[in-house]
Amino acid sequence: EAKLNFHLSSLQQKEKVYTATYESEALPLRPGEFVYTDIDETPVPMPCDFPYAITGFIGEIIDENETSIPLSEVYDHHWILKHSGFKNVLCLDGPQYIFGIGAESRNTPVHFPQGYGYRVSDTQLQWGANIHLLRTQYLDGEKYQATKECNECYYALGKGCRPEDNGTFTCCGDSDNLMKDDYFKCPISADSPTTAKNYKLRYTLNYTEYSNVKEARVGVWSTPDCNTYYGIETNDTAPEQVSSTIFHISKDAQILVAIGHQHVGAINISLFVNDEFVCASYPRYGTLPHVAGNEQGYLVQMSTCFEKDMDPNQPELFLHKDDYVRLDSWYFVGSDDPRIAPLPGGGHLNVMGYMYTVFTVEEEHSNNSSFATPISSS
Repeated sequence: EAKLNFHLSSLQQKEKVYTATYESEALPLRPGEFVYTDIDETPVPMPCDFPYAITGFIGEIIDENETSIPLSEVYDHHWILKHSGFKNVLCLDGPQYIFGIGAESRNTPVHFPQGYGYRVSDTQLQWGANIHLLRTQYLDGEKYQATKECNECYYALGKGCRPEDNGTFTCCGDSDNLMKDDYFKCPISADSPTTAKNYKLRYTLNYTEYSNVKEARVGVWSTPDCNTYYGIETNDTAPEQVSSTIFHISKDAQILVAIGHQHVGAINISLFVNDEFVCASYPRYGTLPHVAGNEQGYLVQMSTCFEKDMDPNQPELFLHKDDYVRLDSWYFVGSDDPRIAPLPGGGHLNVMGYMYTVFTVEEEHSNNSSFATPISSS
């Protein structure tokens, strides 16, 4: 597991809003290698001069020359940040993070609605990062099939995992069996270079003083059944497959922002309240080979599902005690999926169905107690 240091690379102020950009130290990766950092062992800096409130964020992977790196070179599976003591009250046993996400993050900034922010009163609070990157150049076998299998955590000899771990993070770096450098890679070709190239995570935060905004909470709904990830087999008879989870709401709340997170093969992820459709996030797939931000065949952006005040004709979104929220995550798993070519279609492993959500709770509510409970999943 890698341990990285970060530094503040720029700080700007406009009126009452600060914009701070942070970068990790150089992270060397040879072809086929991957990294999966321990969030409790990878401290990251945050504003510390005064109690603050974060109002937006964005991040991406760059090289040592500050150049944006295409997903076809280094796949940004995910980068997530959280502080000690945080719990995702929308899925207590699900993904645990406050900011960040994956391959789409350089094109999918998150902005809190005017007047709201994620407030942090303790400037000494410890934040950590779980960073999952895979360098997919010079892989062994057919180029695009090998890339898919590397990015989706397929089992392979030399990855430090077992066949029964196929499609899990254990085959992508999160494994106690990873002891030597040779274990930290997807299979590579015989002519692969042995030298490493340096990469960095760069993330930018917008923040203001704690008292300038109202408190907003963050959490992540996930399907199926609050799982971190899941797999879907090839199905040419019914290629559009859905994972659906229903949550029971135990407190009144207001949704401020909802943005989906999915992987290659996604069709959309949608939110329902009491069986009435509310909104959906849709993926955009890249169209140009090896162009950072528009990588051909890769999911490069997710649209916003809901944002308070985004549309003056859009009603506000309130949840009430005993409401039911349903999350539907759709993927295409037919053998022929031209949206993701030249990457192969078919089934997908280690996919995600998340809805990142910014919200307020109307009643007194413990920061770490759930008010959304999954009651059924299919």
